[in-house]
Amino acid sequence: MNYKTTAPALLFLLLASSSGAELPTKSTTGTVVVIGWSQTEIVIAVDSRGFDDKAKYRDDICKIVRLDDHSVFTAAGNIIHARAGRALWNAQAEAASAFKEAQTTAGPRLLKRAAKDWGDRMVAGINQALTMDPSGSQLMLENNIFLTGVFIGFENGLTAMYQVEIVFAPGTRQARQNFYTERHRHAIQFAALGRNEIVTEVVADKTHFARVEQRKWAAAERNIPLRDRDVRWAIRLVQLTMEDDPKKADVGGPIDALEITRRGIRWVERKPECNP
Repeated sequence: MNYKTTAPALLFLLLASSSGAELPTKSTTGTVVVIGWSQTEIVIAVDSRGFDDKAKYRDDICKIVRLDDHSVFTAAGNIIHARAGRALWNAQAEAASAFKEAQTTAGPRLLKRAAKDWGDRMVAGINQALTMDPSGSQLMLENNIFLTGVFIGFENGLTAMYQVEIVFAPGTRQARQNFYTERHRHAIQFAALGRNEIVTEVVADKTHFARVEQRKWAAAERNIPLRDRDVRWAIRLVQLTMEDDPKKADVGGPIDALEITRRGIRWVERKPECNP
């Protein structure tokens, strides 16, 4: 398969910085999320690195949340903010809750409804946190962005992806959401969220580094079963980020990766502690 003409399609966002949360897992700072999608297929690969409140990294973070047999949630940014041992917001828990609530209502756009509800929940939670812990909450910002969540899967027989960016509005000193519907194409396209610089460069295929990596992959994929090539390319893009990104210390650990088709979710790589 030829990836050389594939253009990036996600919003490429940097991650928020760590803050003084007191729960064991509080952030996915440093995340790289690689997503490839077409009308009939989705592949996702992510790293496992996060940071605790003492700025020590841990490589056991599960960054993909399975919503049902054909849908998942993932995010870049600080997914949990805690104070005095209590979570002020938890993006993954809210995603699961929003999706479950959407399942109880009739309508054709389950993922879209869940994404919008998640955005509302996160804005409310973050605004409450800004009142309870203003300095700690604002430490979690980078470029006025708290985090970005992605709901992706199958909706009405075709792939669908909704991206919700939770930002800080300096004028009101409050959080708000930006909602995006990502359009798929017939051919699979790849993009990244989080530490995206290397992925963006390689996918664009305009630099010497990118062309070299594309040639290496063209040779390597001949030895990979056809059904695994797309997801293995996503994994390779995460690996390249770990190896070559200017802030590569921020990404690392095992790579979790899956494919979603009409047949359902197929995990290709997964840490044992992550949900199947």
